[in-house]
Order: sequence, then structure tokens, then C-alpha cells
Amino acid sequence: MGAGQIIVWGLLGAVVVALAVFRQPAMAAGMRFRSYLEDVRGEIKKVSWPDMEELKRSTFVIVIFVLIIGMVIGVMDWLFSKILIDGLGGLFR
Repeated sequence: MGAGQIIVWGLLGAVVVALAVFRQPAMAAGMRFRSYLEDVRGEIKKVSWPDMEELKRSTFVIVIFVLIIGMVIGVMDWLFSKILIDGLGGLFR
């Protein structure tokens, strides 16, 4: 038996001992995780997914909204730069 095999068997033994000692908390965590997954599956079944037409309409509305907000922010940026740089900046020259 080589050194590598001894290390592997030692690690496996340590895992077995750890599972025997900490079996209850580990099993309780496993049961909580399983319950969580079952709850997630139940909630996913309740979701009403949009059809393709509704998805297209929503995407179109969002794109238009983002473009409008982008233009508003651009105009505000231009306006504030004119006021602050050209207007107030002239006071310090």
C-alpha cells in the first residue's frame, strides 16, 4: 500500500467517523434542503408564464422606455453642463 492510498483511506475513514458523530445535524440539514427544493418546485408551478406575444409587447415597451429615459438623461446632462461649465465657469475666468 502506497502513501497515497493510505491518505485516501484515512480521509475516507475520517468522513465515515464524522458522519457517524454528526449524523443527526447532517440529516436534519439534508431534510431541510429537500423541503426547500419541494417548496421551490411548488412555487414554480404557480407562476403564470407569459406567452410569446405578451413577451414581445413587454420587451418593446421596455426598449422604448429605456430609449426615452436615455434621451431625457442626455438632455439633462447637456443642459447642466451648459449651465455649470459655460454659465458659472465664466465667473472664474
